Amino acid sequence: MSSQNNWNNPDMYYQQERPQSGPAFNSPYPSGSNGSYAPASYHSGSAYGAPAAYGAHPNYAGSAAGYPMLPPNNTLAIIALVASIFGFVSSIFIAGIAGIVMGHIALKQIRERGERGEGMAKGALWVGYIGTALWVLFWIVYVLIFVLILGGAFFAAGVS
Repeated sequence: MSSQNNWNNPDMYYQQERPQSGPAFNSPYPSGSNGSYAPASYHSGSAYGAPAAYGAHPNYAGSAAGYPMLPPNNTLAIIALVASIFGFVSSIFIAGIAGIVMGHIALKQIRERGERGEGMAKGALWVGYIGTALWVLFWIVYVLIFVLILGGAFFAAGVS
């Protein structure tokens, strides 16, 4: 049985032609075809064909090969979401109103420009509306409590 048909022969896959020239200038490797320490050069007659050249993919267009470039995120949608969240967690509910306005503008821009960020813009609207409603409700209840306390105090003072 020849070594070319023997699957257990590791040299079968690594048989290469070696250059017969001398060592390169200032090369620490000795020259020679047998027992050489010089790096091997692959040839097109190997079992798996020529190695792929390093460099850009032929279909390279600024993104990973095979994947289309994604449109950018809408910046206003990001700002609207941040403003709405800030308005929700702080007592400055005007930031929530700003988030609502910017969220509507961002949705319009996303539809016109084909950008990404529709979920952020809708999230900004939801958080902005709910946060603003809760803060307005809080201030209404807060003022109502003071009116009731002061009204009760004036009523008690006037009755006696």
